[in-house]
Amino acid sequence: MISRHSLMATISLFSFVCGTQEQAVIPLKSEPHHHLALHNDYVNVYSVYVPTRDSVLLHKHEVDAISIVMSDSEITVRAPGKPDSQQKVVNGQLRLQSAGYVHSTSIDGATAYRNVTVELLKPQQSPRNLCAAVVLGQPINCPESSPQHEARAGSAQPQFQTNETKITLIRILPRQSATLDAQDLSQLVVVLDDVGISDSDNNPRKILHTGDFLWRDPRRAPDIFTNNSANEVRLVSFAFQQTKISNAITNIYDR
Repeated sequence: MISRHSLMATISLFSFVCGTQEQAVIPLKSEPHHHLALHNDYVNVYSVYVPTRDSVLLHKHEVDAISIVMSDSEITVRAPGKPDSQQKVVNGQLRLQSAGYVHSTSIDGATAYRNVTVELLKPQQSPRNLCAAVVLGQPINCPESSPQHEARAGSAQPQFQTNETKITLIRILPRQSATLDAQDLSQLVVVLDDVGISDSDNNPRKILHTGDFLWRDPRRAPDIFTNNSANEVRLVSFAFQQTKISNAITNIYDR
């Protein structure tokens, strides 16, 4: 017969082992909901889909990452040593997940969770909010609108910046177009809403869908993004090589 003390010791050991397994921290690249879609010298781009009532496993961010939310969802974020944080995230929201951050995420509501996570592989210095609260607890520093970044067809609003990277939200109004010119910049464009794309030579246009992205190498020919819908279209642009970032967006115009 097993003694009461032996039984209690066995239960305690079992609980310890289970707890240790539950707290095992894995790297982001091993988290099964994160699917690597692009890797280069600047970024890892992950497509993320988590069904309702499912959870992202406890993982660590080795480098700074920007998460672009693609759904209105209710989540609970759990970080070791901190209280659980219940949050409502919204489509288009940008979130900074700094290097060293460890967390898991549970999907609580009736809507699945989607995002595009962009790991910034080069060290980022002096992160700062511009027109969006990407860094929680940091003030907004939204510059005054400049005429070249606004037009009847849409607008380009800076969201977040480091010494190496600038993130801009581009809005294209219905039945309008925007031209993006790399101007010797490396650039990533993430699509929040379905949009048509063609080049300056009027080659046949294709459709990019929500969650799709486009890598734009330096010296790439300009791309024309066309909104054929009755609703506003949004793009998120990551521009690298900070000294030339101001040239990333050259024109927003009527079709």
